[in-house]
Amino acid sequence: MVLAFIVPTIFAQRIIVNQDFETTGFNTDSLPPNWVKESVDPESGPGKQWAVRDSGTGYVGTSIYVMAKAHDSRRALTIPWSAGNPIADDWTFTDTFTVQTGDSLIFWMLIGSPPGMTAYLDTMQVWTMYDQSAALAHTKLATFKSNDSAGVPLSNNTWQIYKLPLSAFANQTICIGFRYFMNTTVDGLWCNIDDVFIGNRASVGISQIGANIPKHFALSQNYPNPFNPTTRIKFDVPKNTIVKLGIYNNLGQLVKTLHDGQTNAGYYEATFDGSTLSSGTYYYKLTSPDFTETKRMILVK
Repeated sequence: MVLAFIVPTIFAQRIIVNQDFETTGFNTDSLPPNWVKESVDPESGPGKQWAVRDSGTGYVGTSIYVMAKAHDSRRALTIPWSAGNPIADDWTFTDTFTVQTGDSLIFWMLIGSPPGMTAYLDTMQVWTMYDQSAALAHTKLATFKSNDSAGVPLSNNTWQIYKLPLSAFANQTICIGFRYFMNTTVDGLWCNIDDVFIGNRASVGISQIGANIPKHFALSQNYPNPFNPTTRIKFDVPKNTIVKLGIYNNLGQLVKTLHDGQTNAGYYEATFDGSTLSSGTYYYKLTSPDFTETKRMILVK
């Protein structure tokens, strides 16, 4: 006798911050609600601090070739080297939150000089803070550096994901501080940050629908389709790897990330709730380092 069974593993996801900056009100100094910026150095004019900017937007006081960039959408949190004179010491802080065991900070960042430009060193520090002030720094979690001041590109000018555990601060109320700290008479170009997540993503918000391992990547047609307001999306992951499942509108703009992170091999299902969106055609895309596929779906209300 052969027994066939499905082992459903429903993962809970604790979300404190899930910020892609796409809905941030846009002006030269915009930030998400309850985020705060602080310039410790004297150079603090509009357009020279941390702000959410459209990809391709130029900075005050920089070359026309230095433009803000976003990860895989339209907007990102950015700052240029012109924020300092001669030292850039600029902070931006998330809202405060209380840490639970298993929480992490996950974000994407691009620093470093593009090919063909003079090679400059860029750094960005990440701190836990007692509150939204540079004077209330708690613990430095990391300093990230590009590797091109010596003219040897390593991970420069490419979007990379960074994950920092926060469990050491369990039961403490803190915020996260991003600090651009550069001697801009010598180095510095920019820092671009996108898709900031704070919470517990040790188990991701998808369901594993089987104990077997598929042979190939696959993305199935959503069901039902058309749908109102929820639909299910199945996908197959043949090996442990980073996987992203995103929802896009007909302009190609990201409207929802259903999953983004390290994923074990297996068969998966995600549920998409389009109750906050208007009727129309949308696209869902599965991407990994070895696979990309996009399918269309229709929301009818």
